[in-house]
Amino acid sequence: MELKFNTSKTICTLIALFFSMFLVACGTCKKETAALTLAQQQVDPFKISKHFYDAVKEEQNAEKYAKQLAELSPEILKKNLQTDTQKKAFWLNVYNTYVQYLLKNNPDLYQDRSAFFKDNHFVIVGEETSLDVLEHGLLRNSRIKVSLGYAKNPFASGFEKDFRVEEIDWRIHFALNCGAKSCPPVTYYTVEGLDQQLEASAKKYLKKEVDYKKEEEEVYVPALMSWFRADFGGKEGVIEILKNYKLIPSNEDPKVEFLDYNWELDLDNYR
Repeated sequence: MELKFNTSKTICTLIALFFSMFLVACGTCKKETAALTLAQQQVDPFKISKHFYDAVKEEQNAEKYAKQLAELSPEILKKNLQTDTQKKAFWLNVYNTYVQYLLKNNPDLYQDRSAFFKDNHFVIVGEETSLDVLEHGLLRNSRIKVSLGYAKNPFASGFEKDFRVEEIDWRIHFALNCGAKSCPPVTYYTVEGLDQQLEASAKKYLKKEVDYKKEEEEVYVPALMSWFRADFGGKEGVIEILKNYKLIPSNEDPKVEFLDYNWELDLDNYR
């Protein structure tokens, strides 16, 4: 029997069948995507950072929490880091915890401090990154490390732009612990109590370190206030901070000198 085909009709039928299958597949993908998004929404980056902090402090298995930070969805992290307060609390905790985590696992990393801070030692939301990026890129709004805080990096990565603070808070310098003897102690910072915690950290650190010599009309302040002097408003800003904290008389204007920094390794310095 001879079979006859209507070529045009056959082609139209095949196109319609293909389009129907495409729509079904898209519907399935959308359902899978929706389910994935729902699962991701249950993830709390702050809880992960707290578990990471606790595990490292208590010398428990912290690797799984580092893995969770590495695999965290950028969209979920963005959703949880909407304000500078949220960003500061999160990145302070991640920085401080990673310093302890890395150096406890391999203290030899500290022999080349420049490489320790500069090299990519870990992953966050799929991004290979470094302690320098966390400190100067995210917590200091992409400031160039060697510029005393006066220059901003015009070539900041998309990662920095997505997650950096808008306004630099000089108090972070008395909350970041880089593993050295001169660093402030490590504590876990919360979004709700961040302002009070940063105030307490700054006051305690400065009260311990600042040395006012009235007769010489000089005041010796931490090296941090020199390295990042723009963050503090220059030397005038430093004097204002010291007066506000009642570390020098309000009617005095002493010469500012900077103390040496003790880089001796000092881990487990928790408050």
